[in-house]
Amino acid sequence: MSDQPTPSIPRRHDLDALRAVAMLLGIALHSGLSFMEMPEGAWSVQDTRQSELFAWFFGAVHGFRMPLFFLLSGFFTAMLWRKRSLRSLLWHRFKRIFVPLLIGTFTIVPAVWVATFYATAGAASEKAEMSEQELAQSSIHLAARLGDLEAIEGHLESGVEVDQPGEGGMTPLMHAIVTDQLEAAELLLQRGADPDARLPDGAVALHLAALFGRAEGARLLLEAGSDHEAANHHGERPTDSARAPWLITAAIAGMLQVQVTEDSVETGRAEFAKVLTGHRFSLGEEVTPLTAEEVRAKDLRALRRIVMTMLTIVPVFLHLWFLWFLCWLVVGFALIAQLASGLPKIGIPKALVQTPLALLWLVPLTCWPQSMMGKMGAVFGPDTSVGLLPIAHILGYYAIFFGFGAIYFLSDDEEARLSKGWWLALPLALLVVFPAGFLLVHAETGSFAELIPNEMQRPLSVLSQAVYVWLMTFGAMGLFRWWLAGENRVMRYLSDSSYWLYLVHLPVVILVQYWVRDIELPALVKFVIVNLVVTAPLLLSYQYLVRYTPIGTMLNGKRERPQRHAIEAAAEPA
Repeated sequence: MSDQPTPSIPRRHDLDALRAVAMLLGIALHSGLSFMEMPEGAWSVQDTRQSELFAWFFGAVHGFRMPLFFLLSGFFTAMLWRKRSLRSLLWHRFKRIFVPLLIGTFTIVPAVWVATFYATAGAASEKAEMSEQELAQSSIHLAARLGDLEAIEGHLESGVEVDQPGEGGMTPLMHAIVTDQLEAAELLLQRGADPDARLPDGAVALHLAALFGRAEGARLLLEAGSDHEAANHHGERPTDSARAPWLITAAIAGMLQVQVTEDSVETGRAEFAKVLTGHRFSLGEEVTPLTAEEVRAKDLRALRRIVMTMLTIVPVFLHLWFLWFLCWLVVGFALIAQLASGLPKIGIPKALVQTPLALLWLVPLTCWPQSMMGKMGAVFGPDTSVGLLPIAHILGYYAIFFGFGAIYFLSDDEEARLSKGWWLALPLALLVVFPAGFLLVHAETGSFAELIPNEMQRPLSVLSQAVYVWLMTFGAMGLFRWWLAGENRVMRYLSDSSYWLYLVHLPVVILVQYWVRDIELPALVKFVIVNLVVTAPLLLSYQYLVRYTPIGTMLNGKRERPQRHAIEAAAEPA
């Protein structure tokens, strides 16, 4: 690859507009979350009017929006490199991406937390006025925490899944275990609760019992068949959880709203050790105590894993995570470009980049990281990583799209052969692949239980998501090439404003959702109201407070007011 600038590369108005639409769809996506039935705590506002249509809308948009955005980012990164130089590219991305991320992390992200606190505090005050019986009737998870057996039975009889994940992926059984509601735990186990249901990090209820010293709860789980050697994604077993430092234990207890003391935890963990030892003896296993050195080594490994986990899951960036990912990917692009400049040029057959044959390698490649996703709940599309340390397989997933965007630009597809079949790709994706994939993702609820064997549902779900994202990406590129190949002043303005709108929209969305949540109007009408009330003032703020200010220059480059051009033109001699 050459680092020689080529300044004459024309502007791609169609892809500029498509990138803006991908940004603006994010506002619509977040605006619709309050109208979806979601696990408690998954979103700060739950509207009184909800519709299943929003789950389909969310899946259809989320399934391709950010991958498309990263592909376009890779395309424009390669274009900027070719037009200028590698050094200019890095400086440009530093100003346009890293600086806004840095500022937004200390301004916009706190504003989101304030809006979230405002909304959740309002909901909490309403809950505080409810009796325990009313609380238990509102959620099977609350019923399990309160030990309300009648309410649990009522929820199950109404069709609620016994292992339905709630906030943080916690099942009702896990809630009963951590709050030491033994009768509730026993009832849930009798009704078919899985004692080894997994949290997003791979932990099971026995990990929680060990962590908080719930010895009798552990006994119930072990008698129900829980695996005492179950390991989470970091390789930690319940015995490792039983040695977690008190500060970590207290922090997790705070997040789960579990009332414990250091003394009660230590006493409970000692009892847990006896229960576990007795269980292992009953299985005929030899119990060999660890040496002091082995204990220290395991504790050190566990502490390192806890620190790494906190770095990945603490939501430092919230919806600005995509800027942090772009920083990593741009640096990766620069390193590869620098290394490739000293190597012989290896050409990729254009048919594998510029035609639908690209699907033959892109779909299998995408299936690999996609197969590691979906552990935080049944969601069609990629997972999100909002922590300081990107989750490796999620970063790898978006790197595929970013990298292909760069390769596609360098392949110089002037005839847009890749996206010529957009008129077929879009309906195929939206009307065939997406509905099938969406139902497969939710197959645990029985959607395909009689048609597809259980062992095939997960592979087909992963395949459908990988096929859908590429069909939608190529189809959208073709549609916009056909529709907006030339310059359009309205779309150019939206392209400029979309960056600002997306950066600052989330706290406004949460507040407006909270303000309209109790209005007696259909969910679709309220969804439109939220979008209008959010977008209109943000557009005005862009025009009058951002576009011609240093903020606008930071985001999009310098823009001059139209009247200035008119004055200069009038002053020029004829």
